[in-house]
Amino acid sequence: MERFFKQLCSVAAVVALLFVTVFSAACTGPHEHEWGEWIKRDGSEHYRVCNFCNKRQVSKHYYGEWLRTEIEHYKVCEDCGAEQREAHSEGTCSSCAYGFKVLAFGFDEGGDTAHSDFAREANVWFPERGKELGFTYEFVGTDYGYLNDDTLAGYDMVIFLNDRPWTEDRQEAFKRFMDGGGAWMGFHSAAFSMRELGGYWDWYQDDFLACGDYAKNTWNPTSEPLFVESFDHPATKNLDDEIFISAPCEWYGWEYDLFENEDITVLLTLNPTRENPAGDQPDKTKQYEIWYDGHYPIAWANDNYNMVYMNWGHNLQSYNNGAEGKQSSTFSSNEQNKFMLDAMYGLVLNSLNK
Repeated sequence: MERFFKQLCSVAAVVALLFVTVFSAACTGPHEHEWGEWIKRDGSEHYRVCNFCNKRQVSKHYYGEWLRTEIEHYKVCEDCGAEQREAHSEGTCSSCAYGFKVLAFGFDEGGDTAHSDFAREANVWFPERGKELGFTYEFVGTDYGYLNDDTLAGYDMVIFLNDRPWTEDRQEAFKRFMDGGGAWMGFHSAAFSMRELGGYWDWYQDDFLACGDYAKNTWNPTSEPLFVESFDHPATKNLDDEIFISAPCEWYGWEYDLFENEDITVLLTLNPTRENPAGDQPDKTKQYEIWYDGHYPIAWANDNYNMVYMNWGHNLQSYNNGAEGKQSSTFSSNEQNKFMLDAMYGLVLNSLNK
């Protein structure tokens, strides 16, 4: 009997060995891995394990954008949730741009009432976003005395909301700021110029903006689908789709073809069609203010400077003191707002790390 049990145990051991061998061969043979969740390994890597064969795959962390608090910035691995945290550097943080300072110019009274209305909106919206995200925004109206080397040294970015400097000394100070790597954003009528009206600023219109004179416009201000021409820019890289709907605006066309300029990166375009025209002019004598075709730059960057121009900044409203009054907000498009904020941080970081 004892001998029988020994033989039985030997047979069982052989069967078990065969089972393990066959199972192991099945697992280590060709098969499609079924991976488990990513697990943090250390500060630079994470790993995951195949549920069939226990093979381990190791990879570098894939971090998202910097997130900011008052005392530090951090980013989170999009695969495993690992966090990388750093304290802000002194002043404007050179890693995440926390604490950057904006000096804004324009008129919030008088002039074209839709342009001044945009400035009043901007002077609420930008400070609110600054409190949330960690930057300061100072509006000084049309006092271009602030455009001097000493004052500009205390700011990271200049914004022209609906106007620009008109005297040579202030223009030269702004040019020095840009030549030195300063950051700039401009809107709508900050690029408006007509040589016949005088005051044409050659460097600004021909080199910096590279658009030349204002050539034409749509009417009335309308919301339009804007097409993303390049995602390879801080302003566009986080946009969700290739097309988004803008806030209402009167759209401009320009003298020069920006697509033909190798220094210009067009970021957003307006592409009206017969089925989806831009503008809705009711005056039968001004139907040329409705665009039925074309490929129009709406936002662009000049690769020789740290800048982004955006054509929006003209709200839909009554010009006749009608009961309807204000009818739109430039800050009503979430994707357009994302574009502006990402442009700000990207431009400032470029300036800090030039």
